[in-house]
Amino acid sequence: MTYDRIVVGTDGSETASKAVEHAARLAASVGASLIAVTAYDPHPQGLDRDRAEAPEDVQWRITASGLADDHAQGAVQLARRAGVRQATALSEAGTAAEALLEVAERRRADLIVVGSKGMNSPGRFLLGSVPNAVSHHAPCDVMIVRTS
Repeated sequence: MTYDRIVVGTDGSETASKAVEHAARLAASVGASLIAVTAYDPHPQGLDRDRAEAPEDVQWRITASGLADDHAQGAVQLARRAGVRQATALSEAGTAAEALLEVAERRRADLIVVGSKGMNSPGRFLLGSVPNAVSHHAPCDVMIVRTS
C-alpha cells in the first residue's frame, strides 16, 4: 500500500505536534502530500471580549476560524521543514473527528494520522475520543500516534 494523500489533525498543542511530526516524516519518506486539518467551533464563547482587547490591526484574526488557520499553518510549516513538498492547511467548522473524516472523504485521503490524546482518559467511554471516532468511521487507513 502506498500513501499519496495523508490527512493529519492538529489543535496546535504539543501532543498534536507529535502526530504532525510523525505524519510529516511519513509523507516526506513516501512522497505523499500532507493536509493539516484543524477543527473549530463556529460559535465560541468569549472571542468577542478577546477581540475587543486586541490591537486594532489584528482584531480580524481573532476568530475561531482564524485561530484554527494559525494552527493548521503551523503544521504545514513543520511538514515543510521535514521535507514534505506539498502541504496544505485547512480549518473546518465542527468537531475534530467530523473535520478529519470530512476532509479525508473530500480529498480522497489514503491515510488519516491522529494523536492518541483522549484514549486513556476516563471520559473516553462516555464521550468518545477523536482517535476512536476516526478509527471507526474513516474512509481510509488510520494511524494513531502515541503522543502521551
